[in-house]
Parts: sequence; C-alpha cells; structure tokens
Amino acid sequence: MSESSKQKRRAAMRAGRPRLSAIKLIYTREMRDQLRDRRTLFTIAVLPMLLYPLVGMLLLQIAQFTRQHTISVCVVGLEHVSGESSDVARQIGVEPLLVPVEADDSDSLVAKTDDQSASETQADRKKRRVLGKIHDGSANDYQFSSSLWETESNIDVFAYRADDLGSVESLGEKSQRWVRDQVFDCVVCVTRPLGHDSDAPQSAGAGTDGEVDDAAGAAVGLYYNVASDQSMVAKDRVTSILNRWRGTWVRSRLSNAGVNLTLLDPFKINDVDIAPERTREAAFWSKLLPFIMLVWAMTGAFYPAIDLVAGEKERGTLETLLCSPALRGEIVWGKLGAVMTFSMMTAILNASSMLVTSTFVFNQIGVGPGGASMGSPPIVPMLWLLVALVPLSALFSALALAVAAMARSSKEGQYYLMPLMMVTLPLVLLPMLPGTTLNLGTSLIPVTGMFLLVRSLVEGHHLEALTFLPSVLLMTTGCLFLATRWARRQFESEAVLFGDGDQWELGAWMRHLWRDRQRAATPSIAYGCGAIILVALFFGKLAVTEMPDTFEGIAMLIFVPQIGLILAPTLLMATMMTTSLKSSLRLTNCPWRTWSLVAVLAVMLHPLYLQLASLVSHMYPLSPQALEAMRPFGEHISAASWVSVLLLMAALPAVCEELAFRGFIFGGLVRNNSPVRAVLVTAIMFGLSHGVLQQSISASFMGVLLGWIALRTGSVLPGILIHFGNNALSVSMMRIAELDLPLLKNLLSVDAVSGAPQYHWIWTGCALFVSTACVVGIYRTTHALDTCDSNDALADRLVSDQPVLDPSLKRLATN
Repeated sequence: MSESSKQKRRAAMRAGRPRLSAIKLIYTREMRDQLRDRRTLFTIAVLPMLLYPLVGMLLLQIAQFTRQHTISVCVVGLEHVSGESSDVARQIGVEPLLVPVEADDSDSLVAKTDDQSASETQADRKKRRVLGKIHDGSANDYQFSSSLWETESNIDVFAYRADDLGSVESLGEKSQRWVRDQVFDCVVCVTRPLGHDSDAPQSAGAGTDGEVDDAAGAAVGLYYNVASDQSMVAKDRVTSILNRWRGTWVRSRLSNAGVNLTLLDPFKINDVDIAPERTREAAFWSKLLPFIMLVWAMTGAFYPAIDLVAGEKERGTLETLLCSPALRGEIVWGKLGAVMTFSMMTAILNASSMLVTSTFVFNQIGVGPGGASMGSPPIVPMLWLLVALVPLSALFSALALAVAAMARSSKEGQYYLMPLMMVTLPLVLLPMLPGTTLNLGTSLIPVTGMFLLVRSLVEGHHLEALTFLPSVLLMTTGCLFLATRWARRQFESEAVLFGDGDQWELGAWMRHLWRDRQRAATPSIAYGCGAIILVALFFGKLAVTEMPDTFEGIAMLIFVPQIGLILAPTLLMATMMTTSLKSSLRLTNCPWRTWSLVAVLAVMLHPLYLQLASLVSHMYPLSPQALEAMRPFGEHISAASWVSVLLLMAALPAVCEELAFRGFIFGGLVRNNSPVRAVLVTAIMFGLSHGVLQQSISASFMGVLLGWIALRTGSVLPGILIHFGNNALSVSMMRIAELDLPLLKNLLSVDAVSGAPQYHWIWTGCALFVSTACVVGIYRTTHALDTCDSNDALADRLVSDQPVLDPSLKRLATN
C-alpha cells in the first residue's frame, strides 16, 4: 500500500465513520463488474422475460386438453337396480339406478364407437368382451339416471345380470380381479334385491378379503383400487351417485309413511359475498405476489453475493480491494448496496413479468377466487410491496454476503447458501398457511411480520396495519442491524476471508483436536457441542410416544435428557478436547458482593419471568389439546414430595443446562473477542432446548440475561444460582400459596379462571425495581474486570494486548 493510501485510511479511521464517496466508488465498481457478467444479466433480465411467458403458453396448451377422464364402471346385478326388473323400487316410487340408453344417445354412442374403432385400445376391447359378448350400444346399454349424476361427467357403464356371472360367492373374486387387472375402474356389485333385508341400500367397500360386509345389512358392494388414481376418481363419482340414490329411497319411504319431507330440509343457505370485485382481486394477489417477490429477492441476493466475495477470491481481486485506502466497513457497505440492488431488480422484474403473464393466462383458464376470472391487481395498493421490498432485500443481502465470505470458491459458496435459503424459506411460507393473520405474535416473527403487514395494506386493512407497524419495524430493524453487523465482522476477520485452503481430512482434523488442545473450547467445538445437544434432544423427544402416568416415569423423562443428552456430551467434549475441565466449564468463584447481588436477583427475577411467560402465552396461546396433555404432568408434580420436585425440576436443570450453555459453549463462543455472539447464540440454543414454543421464547430472553451475567462475572456459578431460584419458585408457587400466612396473601393471589397463583402487581413492580438495581450493581462490581487480555492467548496462558470482555480467563492467566 502506498503512503498516500495509508494516509487516506488513517484519516478515515480518525473520522470514525464510513465515507460516502468511498462507498459510492465501491458500489459503482461492483455494479459495473456485475453488469458485464452475462450470467447476471441472464438471471436478472432475460430469464424473467422468457420464463413466465413460456410457462404461460405451456399452461394454455395444457388447459386445452384438460377434461374429465372417462371412467369405466361395471354394475353387477342389473336385475336389482334397473327400472325393468326392480319390483321394490317401482312399488315405493323410487327412480331406478340404471336406465336404458335412449335412441338419440344410443346413436351417438354407436357413432362414437365407429369413429374411435380405429383407436380403441386393447383394454377397451377387454372391457367390452368381459363375458364374451360385444357391448355394441343395443338395448343392453345402460346409463345412470340423469337425476343422479352430472351429464357432463364421462362414465361408461357396463351392466350385467348377477345370474350370468355365476354364484354369489364368486362375484367378489371376479370383481377384485377386474379392478386389479384394470378391466374396470370400479365395480358395483348388488347381490340381492334391495329394500327387503334393510331399510335402504347402503354402499359398502370391499374389506381386506374382498367380501361385502353383509353383517350390517349392506346390499351394495363397491370395489376399487386405492393404488390407482383413475380408480379413486371412479370410486368418488360412483359413491356420490349411490348416496343420491339412497337419498331418494329415504324420501320415498318417508313420504309413503306420511312424513312431511320439509322436515328433512328446514331451511336453505344463501351464500352472499359482499366483497367488491377489486377487493377479491386484491386479496388474491396479496397472497401470491409477496411470496413470489420474497423468493426472488432471496435468489437475487444469493448469487451476486457469491460472485462478489467468493468469486473475487478465485480471481484474486479481493486482496487488491482490501489493500486499497477503503476501510473494511466501506467495502461491506458498497458490496451490500450492489447485492441489494440486484436483489430488488430480480424481485421486481420477475414479479412484473409474472404479473403480466398470469393476468392473461388466469383469465383464459378461469383461475381466481371462486373459480372466476381474475383481472389485473390494483396498482396503488401493490406499491406497498416495493416499500417492504427494501428492508427485506437488505436483510437477505446482508445474510448472503456474510455467508459468502466464508466460502473459498463460488462452488463452495453455493453449498453454504442453500442451508441459509432452507432456513429462511419457512418464514416466507408461514404467511401462506390458512388462518395466519397479522397480530402481535406474528408481527414479531422476522420476514413473516413484514409479509403479513404488506398483505393487510394491500387488502385495505390500514388500521390493523398501523397498529402492528411499530412491532414489525422494530423486529425488521433489529434483524437488519444484526445481519449487517455480522457481515462487517466477517470482512474484518482475516481468518474468514483467507482461511486455510488445504483440503479437509478427518484424520488430520482429529489429530489436530487432540494435539492442539487448549484450556478453553474453540468456537467450532462450541458450535459442535451445541448442535449435538440440540439434535439429541430433538430425537429424544420424538422417542417419547406418551406422557408417563406416574411421578417415577416423569422423573425418568426429565433425568435422562438432562444427564444423558445435555451434561454427558458437555463433560465428554470438555474432557477430551480441552486441557482444563475447570477452565472450559468456567468454574471460577466470584467476589462476595457479586454473590449477594446474584442471590437477591435469583428471587426478585421470578415475578418478571412470570409476566414475560404470560405475555408470550397471550401472543402465542397454547392449544386446548396441548393444555389437556400437560394437565396430568402438573398434577403429578403437585402431589409429589417438595424436596424431590426441587431436586428434579430446579437443581438438576440448573446444573446441567448452565454447565452446557453458559459454561462450555459460552467459553468457546466468547473467544475471538465475540461477547455478543456468545450471549445471543447460547441464549438461542438454551431456548431451543425446551420443547414447548412458548417456553422456548421465555427461556431465550432469560438466556440473554444469564449470558450477560456469565460474561460480566466470568463464571457459570451465578447463572446456576439464578436458574435454580427461578425454577424452584416456579414449582413451589402453588405450595406457597396454600400456606395460611397473612404476608403471603398480600404477595400472591390465585387466578379465578385458571386457578394458577400469580404475584400482586405491587410486588411485581417492586421486583422490577430491585432487579434493575441488582443488574446495575453487578455491572459496577465487575466493571474493573473489563480490561483483560485476548481469550485466545489466555486460553494458552500467553499474553496479548488485545482487549476482550471475559474476566474468567484473566484470572486463569494469573494463577
């Protein structure tokens, strides 16, 4: 680097903020390079203009050939269902199931047969000669009564007398063989006259042995093959016809018995859609267009990000850019702006092309709400999509840029970005689920809240959108800040940008883990430990098929995951992959002033935690089925010994979970001067380790506070005490409320609806004040421990002058 470049960089660093001129210069450079790339131009401009018109043409061609397929139905027992021979049906005035084909229809059938004789398949000929007789449209041709089926449905009926096919016992076997060999799509078998042994004909499917269930009085057997789509379509149509015919039997018998038929149909429902046509169109497009734009915004951000980082590593131009006078932050902002631009351009062009094409295609094939034709979407409400596209494209671009920085080649970058896309895609698909609406809970979900907010604006629900706008903006801004901060840290790390390029070998990696062990875990080992614990807990929960009905079973249900799936992997990895069990688990003592503040905080924090859990349950309520399933668990806990419950529900989780998350994993993630990463990642892992969504959210917030205390004190022991106190009060509140003490009546009350104890609001306010004072006290008592050395160096008992926020390793270095 030249002396002039060094002076410019020093001036920018002294200014303390990125220079817009440098960001603009880098942005222009990246845009120019990407626009010269034919692959980028094809993906952004050419592909949208060609893809959707071609897909639209294909849909129109397919729609021309879309029709109801002709199904073949064989009716065995013609003498029991036709008007010529069904005596019972004529006596009670029931229209027969089968009627002869009229002359006009017979002529059309003969003409159709003549026209298609050249193209008649072998299967068709097999159907027409099943009894050695040609079914040629003579008087033997039958069809279902016109009042029982839609005349536009294509059904070929082959009717035979049961006497012509042999004994009743062989009808089931023959029917099965015909359906299995695809001679007919389904077979209706009537074995005896209807109306004699039962009040009405009943449709019965074939059992496992293919026999009709006569025990229930069924006289109509329906044979079909569930493995054949055509057979299932035939089964559905024939079932509908038989149900309608059975309804005519019921009405005729009731009428003959003197029953007023209006009793069967006391009222009619008149559906009235009050939504204007433009509102229906807006509701339709508000669900489709945001999904398309968000998916293409992700796709448009991924591939430019790979080329701007991993591609430059391959071309060798990234080193030149990093040696320029531009700061790392300026490089990140310039590249982020370029990736964001391509993301928005890709989403807008694809959405516009799809919008124009689908408007014409949908009108041609009649796709829209209620099957009506769909017009173009309202232009002005759709402008809200462009407003929402800006922060979401920035979020996807920052995530893609940060992940692409870890790749050493474009090929490797694609492998990294696919998992990122798989994680993000459910957040885009969640608003598409039926019943998902904008509320306080959904507004706090990243991407999903913005999707639902835009949908409310497009549909004209402006008051609803304005109500939840602050929560959506808060969550989106927070996610965008974290994503851009992560991308900047990736570019500031030389190890990430220029990592070891050698091929990875399992044997060499295992030897490295054993030979180069340190006093504390490395970040990769910490991530691995967390992944092992979460995966083990996931499969462990799947292995539990039913809730235990005894306290001993509940104890095993809690004991095995805590010891076997959380503590055991932690101790095993701490023993094998570090040189000091005490250092890796952060088992260091704290000053007595810190302990006194932590003890008070362990008690005073519980009312606030209950309020947080109540708020989370209000935003994401538990289903009645989940509450009913959890009720026996609470009953067994309430009936068990108090000491046993404290040991099982408070002491055991506090020790196991804190040693794993705020001990071993935290000690590895806090290295490389990453306190924020250590606090947030361990809090998320701690929340995911809980099986219930509502409990996971509350535990994640509690994990942030426990992580901050572990960071300030440099020890896992305060977190164990706070965790134990919170759990102990949670499982003891009902027992405490049952004590007849005057003081407790002013602190606790029992909810009249749920019957659960709760704190008085005055006590909750006092707990908030005292907890805040304790947190401030912990910050002040540990303030002098902030100026300690680098975690990486202290883990190996070396000395470095780089500042870091982990007091535990400073004490270890001085031992």
